[in-house]
Amino acid sequence: MTHTNPLGQPIGAPVPGWTPPPKPGREVLAGRWVRLEPLVAETHGADLWRAFSANADGSDWTYRMQEPFRSEADLMAWLREIEAREDMLYFAYVSQETGQALGNGAFMTIAPTAGSIEVGSIMFSRAMQRTRMATEAMHLHMRWAFEAGYRRFEWTCDPLNQASMRAAARLGLSYEANFRQAYVSKGRNRDKAVFAATDQDWPGLKAAFETWLSPENFEAEAQKIALSALTSPLLAATAPEFQSARSNAFGQPIGADVPGWSPPPRPDDAVMEGQYCRLERLDPCHGPDLFEALSEDRDGRVFTYMPNGPFHDLEAYLAWLKAEAPCPDPLQFAILVEGRAVGTASFLRIDPGAGSIEVGYITFSPRLQQTTAATEAMFLMMQWAFEAGYRRYEWKCNAMNAPSRRAAERFGFSYEGIFRQAQIVKGQNRDTAWYAAIDSEWPALKAAFQTWLAPENFDPNGRQRQSLSQLTAPIPVAKGQ
Repeated sequence: MTHTNPLGQPIGAPVPGWTPPPKPGREVLAGRWVRLEPLVAETHGADLWRAFSANADGSDWTYRMQEPFRSEADLMAWLREIEAREDMLYFAYVSQETGQALGNGAFMTIAPTAGSIEVGSIMFSRAMQRTRMATEAMHLHMRWAFEAGYRRFEWTCDPLNQASMRAAARLGLSYEANFRQAYVSKGRNRDKAVFAATDQDWPGLKAAFETWLSPENFEAEAQKIALSALTSPLLAATAPEFQSARSNAFGQPIGADVPGWSPPPRPDDAVMEGQYCRLERLDPCHGPDLFEALSEDRDGRVFTYMPNGPFHDLEAYLAWLKAEAPCPDPLQFAILVEGRAVGTASFLRIDPGAGSIEVGYITFSPRLQQTTAATEAMFLMMQWAFEAGYRRYEWKCNAMNAPSRRAAERFGFSYEGIFRQAQIVKGQNRDTAWYAAIDSEWPALKAAFQTWLAPENFDPNGRQRQSLSQLTAPIPVAKGQ
């Protein structure tokens, strides 16, 4: 069913009675074959060292962020580190039969206000791989999340990790996106494939897991019905096959080397100056000009897809601005034309270690919309990011926001996918459309913007001779759906 607001703009379905679920606590999640115990280095470390040591050549660690641990002491140091983390909750996977820890994994990217949680950092020892324990461990994670009230359950992996890609589909997680150049890991490029299930999927998935895990589904150790046979009809989308020209000594496909990589600087003190506009760090002094310019949007249309606004008086706007301006992420900039602030935009999801940065939180007043200055502002931010050394430049928006999606394509971003039930904003469901450009595309994008912005591209009446969308059209590797 399509929902619209009084302005005729498409919006997400209402989510009545929504309250954020709790963060996962340090509780044991128990099943028939495995129990998930909050990880304690001193309790689980020796078992995990013995279990992981069975993989003598280290091939199980190819797609992990960590290298194989060379000693029990090294593993223990890492376990103590992750045990203490507050942004992730690690579990040891303990056999119900033997009481031994045979693997580990975590709840991560925990966002109760968005209703979203991820399972990841999964490491199964050889004794756990391809067992009922492994499948049940993932079921216990998923069951806890949905029964706690989360609306979205994520799984991410290197798309070259064929085993993880197959596991996500087998577990009933639908493919949503591939983030190009998401990280540099072990000196190599690493993309990130994203899978998810939503609370709408959960009843079918729960029934599939319960059927598969039932003792009646096994004769000795042989399954009667494969889990993939039960979950495949529930998938909204399946992943394409990802290829690599490179492989390691084990024949595993790996990403390209990124020689000489070092993280770029943060944009904290950036000032960006163009022919038509200037971007400078947002400050309360910009408030009166911004409020005056935004007030020309009398019906508040510009704020429909924003988490904030509309603001009905200067006092309310200044209160928002004073709270937002000091934030390091999102890092807000005022866009000035002829010395007056007429819009804002920000850098967010700023991750120098990954070489990734996003442009967003874009609020253009009617004075700025559909002007040369508006396009130049987006060019200046992209130029700063790539010339500072970022490898990935993101754009995301409400999937219902057709003008924003058209803008992303006009600016030469490649479509990567849609995250279902990514957030709840203003009481409404929000699916999020993702776009990105990468550093290898920047020379062509820069040339397209410079050609479009050149004075000779405009006739005496200010009409463009060549559109930016014509100039950028050959660059994206995928268009939005």
